[in-house]
Amino acid sequence: MFRIGIGYDIHKKSINRPLYLGGLKISEKNGLLGHSDADIIIHTICDSILGALSKGDIGEHFSDKDIKNKNKRSEYFLKKIMKIMKKDSFEIINLDSTLICEKPRLSRYKNKIRKNIAKILGIKVDAVSVKATSSESLGIIGEDRAMACKTIILLKKNEKN
Repeated sequence: MFRIGIGYDIHKKSINRPLYLGGLKISEKNGLLGHSDADIIIHTICDSILGALSKGDIGEHFSDKDIKNKNKRSEYFLKKIMKIMKKDSFEIINLDSTLICEKPRLSRYKNKIRKNIAKILGIKVDAVSVKATSSESLGIIGEDRAMACKTIILLKKNEKN
C-alpha cells in the first residue's frame, strides 16, 4: 500500500532570528518568525508525513501554545513524527520540497539541505528533492517579507511477514 501526503507552510521573515532550512542554519539573522525555529522545510515534511498517515498536522501534535515547543528545533518534531510513521509500518519512498522565496538565493544550499534531510530521515539522498523558486515580486513573498514551502511525500507500507 502506498500513501501520498502534502505539506504547506509559510512564515513571516524576522531580522532578529537565525534562518533554519532543512535542519541547517543558513544565516545568523534574517530568519523566520515562529514558535519553534520556524524551519519551513522540515515543517512541511512533518505535515506531509502526517497527511499521508491521516494523522492530522504538526500543530495538533506540537501546539504553539505549549511552552515546551518554544524555540524547539524542528528536527525534534520530525523525529517524533517518524516514530509514528514507523509504528504504523510505513517507510519513505521519496519526497519533493519546493521553497518559495525571494532571498536568500538557495542554489548553493540546496544540495547540503538535501543531504541533511536524507540523514535526518535515514534515507538515500536520491530520494530527496529540494527546489527553490521565487514568486516574481508578487505578494508578501515577492516583497521579501515571507517564505513558503510545499512538500509532497510518498510512503509505502511495509509488508508484515
